Amino acid sequence: MPYRLLNGVMFNVAWLGIVMSQSAFVAPAAAALLLLVHFAVMGEGVRELRFIAGLTLVGVCIDQLLFRVGVFTIAGSIAGPPLWITCLWPALGTTFMHAFAGLSGKPLLAAIVGGVGGAASYIAGTRLTQVSFAADISGPIILAVLWAVIFPVALAIANRKDSGPA
Repeated sequence: MPYRLLNGVMFNVAWLGIVMSQSAFVAPAAAALLLLVHFAVMGEGVRELRFIAGLTLVGVCIDQLLFRVGVFTIAGSIAGPPLWITCLWPALGTTFMHAFAGLSGKPLLAAIVGGVGGAASYIAGTRLTQVSFAADISGPIILAVLWAVIFPVALAIANRKDSGPA
């Protein structure tokens, strides 16, 4: 199985395990296992690890904002994002240099994939968990616009060519 396909399958299995568990114990273990297998099989070393760490940090801030302003609710109340949602960010980070690398240099296509795929991922998550959109129409639209920007930017950062030592 080619590495790009394997990377996509590994991410989707981890995503499903993390989301379905909604567990503060299982989700971090699933993310850690994905990262261990990823770096053992196809990881790009320190450069990719830095990218994943940076994306996770940015993603945690984005999720905090989305929950705090009320795009998402838990049981109808505004709350902080659960830990398991945080675990999705490093899992997603493993895909930018592999499964999604073919979209590098194609910002319009990446924006479309990001907008549709990002919103769809969150919609699926709300159907499978206690997290819900505060507004069924505007929530997915906000996420589609947000991911149409985040995805191509993250893809460009992940796949930029280093110009050597500075």
